[in-house]
Amino acid sequence: MLTHPRHRPVVRTTLALALGALLGAASGQAVAQEVDSSRYSIRPTFGLGVGMFAFLGDIGNGHKGYSPLLTRVGYELRAGTPLTPWLDVGLYALHGRMGANERSLIRNLNFESRITTGGVQFTYNFHQLLNPGRRVEPYLSIGIEAVEFLSKTDRLDAEGRMYHYWSDGTIRDLAENDPQAGDAVQLQRDYSYESDIRELDLDGFGKYPELTWAVPVGIGARMHLGGRFDLRIGTSMHFTSTDLIDGVTQDSREERQGDARMDRFLFSSFSLNYGIGQRKPRDREGPTLSNEEMDLLALADDEDGDGVTDWNDQCPGTPAGVPVDATGCPLDGDGDGVPDHMDLELTTSPGAPVDADGVTLTDDALLKAWLNYKDSANVNMVSSRVESFGPRGRTAAAAKRRTYVVKVGEHMEGIPEDLIQKILSIPDVRTLEKGDTTFYVVGNYDALPEALRRQLALSGKGIDGRVMAEEDGRLIDIDDEVRQAGAGLDGAGGPASAEGVVVRVQLGAFRNKLAKNIFTGIPDLVVIEGEDGLTRYYTGSFTDVNPAAKHKVDMLLKGFKGAFLVAFKNGKRVSLKEAGARLTGPEDLRNTPVGGIDKDRIRYRVQVGTFAGNVPMDIMDKYIEIGNVAPVPSVDAVRYYHGDFRTRAEAEAAKEQLKAKGLTDAFTVGAMGDRIITADEADRLMAEP
Repeated sequence: MLTHPRHRPVVRTTLALALGALLGAASGQAVAQEVDSSRYSIRPTFGLGVGMFAFLGDIGNGHKGYSPLLTRVGYELRAGTPLTPWLDVGLYALHGRMGANERSLIRNLNFESRITTGGVQFTYNFHQLLNPGRRVEPYLSIGIEAVEFLSKTDRLDAEGRMYHYWSDGTIRDLAENDPQAGDAVQLQRDYSYESDIRELDLDGFGKYPELTWAVPVGIGARMHLGGRFDLRIGTSMHFTSTDLIDGVTQDSREERQGDARMDRFLFSSFSLNYGIGQRKPRDREGPTLSNEEMDLLALADDEDGDGVTDWNDQCPGTPAGVPVDATGCPLDGDGDGVPDHMDLELTTSPGAPVDADGVTLTDDALLKAWLNYKDSANVNMVSSRVESFGPRGRTAAAAKRRTYVVKVGEHMEGIPEDLIQKILSIPDVRTLEKGDTTFYVVGNYDALPEALRRQLALSGKGIDGRVMAEEDGRLIDIDDEVRQAGAGLDGAGGPASAEGVVVRVQLGAFRNKLAKNIFTGIPDLVVIEGEDGLTRYYTGSFTDVNPAAKHKVDMLLKGFKGAFLVAFKNGKRVSLKEAGARLTGPEDLRNTPVGGIDKDRIRYRVQVGTFAGNVPMDIMDKYIEIGNVAPVPSVDAVRYYHGDFRTRAEAEAAKEQLKAKGLTDAFTVGAMGDRIITADEADRLMAEP
């Protein structure tokens, strides 16, 4: 869902209580409203909407000078029903991001928070004061809700350098009063909110809860569009019971200090709503014929000439000469839904699916027909949220590429060892990461039936999986598609066969998660964070120990000093002896070596420039003068690095000398072989035990 795992039970409880209240109120009103059903009846309404969050708190000076319609986007989902002609009750959920930026000579603060709310709301529509035939009606609303917030701030640029705000309005990588301030490099904010405010604990508040209650008060208008649709436009102020959404309160330190008011936020939105069971307007103009003339037409006419009058004919327009039953419908002897005069198979088995000609469809034919229908662009398969893991800017052809996978797990925190072993025993498992969530997927199939059969096979081995679509690195829920296509595959996987041995190379286990750049050139990487707090990295999937051992040697040459072999069979860790080796390796994942990087391969360099085209001659002359400058091509540019230093202190000293020679944008980076990482990442690797 939309909430963080540590808050889901509270939010679920809140929504469950609200739902019970809504259903109880609806059922209690049903009897009373049947008394005058011609004027009023229960009309459940469901709506989807989009809007804008605007924050009013300690950061941003109460949002003064900012438009509430030019902030961050949010989404709403609501369901409701009338309690009386003038009062509605409904459930709703909001999700989105909000934030604020404050820049002044006194203080410079910013934050962005992921907001999720869920609650119950009552709406008054001024029914007693308005025309009963109105198309537009104003409303007032009030409710109660649970609010989850996950707040971060932008303190570092893409290279990990902290922002320091100077009195001249610039941002530098050193404080204005720093002894080395003359060498400070000017920075630009990247507006990437990378630092968790609660974890920074700048004011000593500790691990405060990121969940609170709020009272939303709203105003707006609803416009009836005709049929069962209406458009709702409004805004609501949410008065929370916390002052920690932006991480600043009256108890904050020094220039960060705020006021004593609780944080508030405004949500302005419009939504499209659909009512179930609403009555369609009746035609105000009645027939011009007399009752006797109407009776004569209704009792005597037989438009299709099948011998059944139009008054009793349930299948008007029957072709001439086709035999019909007492209701005027063509005969269907085998009950397959295709009339006998059109049926090419008159003895279809009861309940068997058929095509338009009444011929029985096989399971494969059913799936093929469904997939052809899907590919014809007649239906939208995306039935829930989309999570993107790939780069943007893909071509139109690539965007249409769809394959099917089986998701066998996901986690945001550590997972138990038995699940680790079960996942690693699947030969073609791979990982996809989205933010702080890791997904484990299996397979890469062009056709949905293949993925469904793989899911059934995994289920027979005790591994629960879920079929999903993958498009250009995105995972898409396709539950509706799977339910319809999978109906013909029940049991198609057959009995589960015993799995063979899977041998992998474990690159190491680390206290801190490593940067992705370290694993450049290792496309089959599987990353798993265990309950013991270690993050383990695996590569390769072999059925024989010999090629696995060769792959281990390749990894050793790449600098992964702690690489070793591990083997799995039928969802369990087994010894290398059982996998075919003469000697056994480490037998317990919890007792494997910590670390695994060859520290002798870690170096520090100074990046002296980045150019998308030719290097200017004056800059090239400086590179030639200082010497030992090496180009490293990337996707969009060529970066130039100087030196190869054993310690960061040596690199920092060289950087200062380069700045003195006019290369003012120089900064220190780390390197592991030919892979460039940040200097801080190199420091962390050197500090690993």
